[in-house]
Amino acid sequence: NTWKRSALRITRETELLGGEYSSYHSRENLIIGAKFLRDDLPYFTELMGEVISQTKYTAHELHEEVEPNMNLSRKEMLGNPVEFAMNSAHGVAFHRGLGNSLHPSSSTPITKYLNETRLQQYSRIAYAKSNFAVVANGADHLELSKWINEFFTELDQSPPQDFPSTGSETTKYYGGEERIAHDSGNAMVIAFPGSGSATGSSYKPESQVMAALLGGQSNIKWTPGFSLLSKATAPYPQAHIATTHHTYSDAGLLTILMYGNADQIRQASQEVIKAIQSVAAGNVSKEEISKAIASAKFKALESGQNMNTGIEMAGAGLVQYGKSFQIDALGKSIDTVTEDQVKK
Repeated sequence: NTWKRSALRITRETELLGGEYSSYHSRENLIIGAKFLRDDLPYFTELMGEVISQTKYTAHELHEEVEPNMNLSRKEMLGNPVEFAMNSAHGVAFHRGLGNSLHPSSSTPITKYLNETRLQQYSRIAYAKSNFAVVANGADHLELSKWINEFFTELDQSPPQDFPSTGSETTKYYGGEERIAHDSGNAMVIAFPGSGSATGSSYKPESQVMAALLGGQSNIKWTPGFSLLSKATAPYPQAHIATTHHTYSDAGLLTILMYGNADQIRQASQEVIKAIQSVAAGNVSKEEISKAIASAKFKALESGQNMNTGIEMAGAGLVQYGKSFQIDALGKSIDTVTEDQVKK
């Protein structure tokens, strides 16, 4: 609910216009978005401005709707060993900031510190003009600017000085080890420092090439795959392996996830380590690296063309570095990766 419209009215008006709206968060960003016909740009621009500047933060909604959903998402994560392991890997790698859990744990003091007043205070920090960007796909730039200037006027230019800071220190990689008992399955994550986003100064395209080189999951149905880890762990079909590069604004995490049968994960992990050591020693052919570069470029361009991903990356680049994510520059940077960069 906002001070002007109820949630029911917003829902009904959006349905009548054939649009849809969404809100979600990644490990680094909060995204509030809408999909609609181009002629309805004024209405949805006004709605977005209204939602971020005039939302009602009420106690009964927090306790009756928000907190139960938070508990359900926490239980869902706790019941998924793969997601639980990946969350733990981020915590061990970064400790704070990117290391914070995506969902509150059972020990998080929600009832003691989280209330409607604190939420309203945090909204003034998060929705200060210096902390967010408006990104649109398919809209006329001049028209969008006109409506933004009209409907985004009630926001603070910067976070209020008397409010606590959300922190602006650079992300630091720590590393370490953590073992957690889980009765729903087996999962193991090996992680290494990765690359920041392409708009920042910590961007290293070789991290994405390394992820494609190691691989693990097949891109062709009914085949085990031809990446280094696919071939190295072929004797262990009950151990599923996937290498992923997680990109954030000023840091990244290259993860090798293994899940499935416990004994086969143990044996497969030894082969994974041997494969990584083999790459570091330079025992990888030019053909393998060329295939990895092509695969990394395709995946990066495909991800950038996804509307949700592209909008989030563009917005994050504008907020953090004052420049938008450029998909063509990303592809060119991956093309410049050399064998020596991968081996390092």
